[in-house]
Amino acid sequence: MFEEVEVEAYVYPTEDIEKVKRAMLNLIPDLEFEAFDRGEYLLLGGRTADKKALHRLYELFRGQAILDTARAFLEEGYFGEEIIIRVHKQAAYAGKVNFNEESPLGPITIIIKTKDPKRLMRWLAPRTKDGIPVE
Repeated sequence: MFEEVEVEAYVYPTEDIEKVKRAMLNLIPDLEFEAFDRGEYLLLGGRTADKKALHRLYELFRGQAILDTARAFLEEGYFGEEIIIRVHKQAAYAGKVNFNEESPLGPITIIIKTKDPKRLMRWLAPRTKDGIPVE
C-alpha cells in the first residue's frame, strides 16, 4: 500500500533527542534514525519500509475517534505520490495524535510515499457517518 514512510523533526538545544525519538516512534514504530546538525538545531530523520509501519496511526485515529479530522489532513497533504501530515511533537510523546502543529518546538512531519494515495487514505482514515467508517 505504501513504499516508505519518512518522519522528520527539528531538535532544539533545549530538547532531549531521545524524547523526540520516542515521540516519533509512538507514531511510526521501527524507524531507522539519522541526525543532521543544522547549527541552531538538529534535523532528526527516521525512515522505514516496514509494511506494518502505519498500523499505529491506524489505531490512534480510531482510538481517539478522529477519523474525519485525520482524513481531512491526509487529503490536504496529498501531493502526487506523497502524503504529508504534521502533528504536534509533545502530543506524540504522550502517544496521541494532534494535528495542531502550533508549537514553539515545531511539529513532527510524516511523509508517506505511495503509488495509490487514495487507497491508502481509505484504509488509514475512511470517511465516516455518525462516527462509523462507511468505505
